[in-house]
Amino acid sequence: MLNVGLLGVFRVAGVDSRTWSELGPAGRGLASFLFTYPGRPHRRERLADLFWPELDTERARRALNSAIWRLRKLLASEPESRGGDSLQTVGSETVLAPAPWLDIDASALEQAASSVLKQPSVLDDAFALSRITAVLHRYEGPFLDGDDGDWILEERERLHSLFLRAATLVVWRLGLTEQYHEAIRLARRALRFDPYREELVRTLITLLALDERRCEAIQYYQNWSKSLKAELDIGPLPATRKVLDEVRTMDSADGLRTLRTRLEGLRV
Repeated sequence: MLNVGLLGVFRVAGVDSRTWSELGPAGRGLASFLFTYPGRPHRRERLADLFWPELDTERARRALNSAIWRLRKLLASEPESRGGDSLQTVGSETVLAPAPWLDIDASALEQAASSVLKQPSVLDDAFALSRITAVLHRYEGPFLDGDDGDWILEERERLHSLFLRAATLVVWRLGLTEQYHEAIRLARRALRFDPYREELVRTLITLLALDERRCEAIQYYQNWSKSLKAELDIGPLPATRKVLDEVRTMDSADGLRTLRTRLEGLRV
């Protein structure tokens, strides 16, 4: 299996440093583009313009040919790739065909998140819930973090939104099934990349309290509200302060039922 990471810094696990460096910056840009859109044909002239805009037509074409050859070499490091033949050039188009041995984190995220958002009931299945949770934990940061370009910025925003929306639903479902440890872990991961997503903050505080970690829930709120004030010069929403009040006064079975009811009502 060739594991490609596009979420965070671009990386391909198990590829030796020499093969990676031989691609060069433009070649790595081309590779990240093709890995982002597996199965989609791209006109060669557009690829040349996108990654070698400073070169004339003939030199850009040669640079593209060289980069494709080097990318095939990288793909060939996986024995099942049969020499990297999934990267094909047919006429004026180049396409990287999907393959069972090619695991791309951004593609996995898109598939998992889309299934959740289109049909939330998929999370009723314990196996699907576990599988999708594992995919969401692969989110290591913004798409191609550190790179720029119009196509990257647009894709970065789209995938970030998919991740957060899916994570919010999955955290909620994990909490309902009393998998508090997993729910809290995923909520913290999502908030690491969007710390002021207040609906998720409310869910995390509720989950911590339900997991009998009330002091931790209160401490988290206090630290978070200080950061909110320092960074954005605003305070928590009334709904968030209300959750904190409920956690602070929770001292009975009735209090736990109130929080449980609140969690059930958080579905989006």
